[in-house]
Amino acid sequence: MSEHGHHEQSFWRTYVWSVDHKVIGLQYLITSFVFLLVGFSMVLLMRWQLAFPGTPVPLIGKLLPLASAPGGIIGPEFYNQLGAMHGTIMVFLGIVPLAVGAFGNYVLPLQVGAPDMAFPRMNMMSYWLYLPGGLLMLSSFLLPGGAAQSGWTSYPPLSVINPGQTVWLLSMVLLITSSLLGSINFIVTVLNLRAPGMSLWRMPIFVWAQFVTAFLLLLAFPPLEAAAVLQLMDRVFHTSFYMPHGLVVGGQAVTAWTGGGQSLLWQHLFWFLAHPEVYVLVLPPMGICAEIIANNTRKPIFGYKELVWAMVAIGVMSFVVWAHHMFLSGMST
Repeated sequence: MSEHGHHEQSFWRTYVWSVDHKVIGLQYLITSFVFLLVGFSMVLLMRWQLAFPGTPVPLIGKLLPLASAPGGIIGPEFYNQLGAMHGTIMVFLGIVPLAVGAFGNYVLPLQVGAPDMAFPRMNMMSYWLYLPGGLLMLSSFLLPGGAAQSGWTSYPPLSVINPGQTVWLLSMVLLITSSLLGSINFIVTVLNLRAPGMSLWRMPIFVWAQFVTAFLLLLAFPPLEAAAVLQLMDRVFHTSFYMPHGLVVGGQAVTAWTGGGQSLLWQHLFWFLAHPEVYVLVLPPMGICAEIIANNTRKPIFGYKELVWAMVAIGVMSFVVWAHHMFLSGMST
């Protein structure tokens, strides 16, 4: 113990339950790379099935679930599970945590001159909702019925009827809550913890990219979280938010739900998030590229304000064009 009564923190407090923005950024970095590797491995299995249908997967075929891949041969249900989980993992567990959670947490406080994020414990909580959410989603492969198999878009009524979707929805609630906590932290840090003399128009482009991205997450994720809870209620409590009247599956009328719901409602709520999500993936790399180019050319960014306003315009417009993902839905114009 030093003269001032301070003591060294334990390994767990320093590197696991840390509130330091750099450590949390590295936690996001390592974890997101692991999830990206898992998602990439899934698409390799899918490509093997397409290239050599009905052929056992070499090396790891015997390790695959016996019910889903008997003899190492990928069955149709397991193929659908791989497709749904690959898309979900790459977007929600890989790219977004890497671009926002890792680079944003590590770099943003340094660039605005802040000692740390505005809410360090909330920052830690954000990561510790993200990691269990991802592990819970992967654990669904081990459960009866397997993982979600209705695509990463999880369209009802198929997703309400198919097995594996309940764990997917619970995981999404954890992941969305994690992103919401992170976005609040980023916004407050940028607005309240900038160094003296750093106005908004003096902030680095990367900070602007993360700032706009945080607003996209904060405004677009709550509708999807609400939608996930409604779909979970349809599955568990047999409500009918998304289940229509007169649904027939395999020649049999579905009677477990009273009907009267709108399957199209899920698509609206999902794409209201998923279209801004495209720019959540794009804006941070734009900020990174701008910083790298400016630094290596030793020149200030040309058209700084125009670039900032362009990012803001991208963010605003991303909220009003989600319906172009729904051209095949039969939605009237």
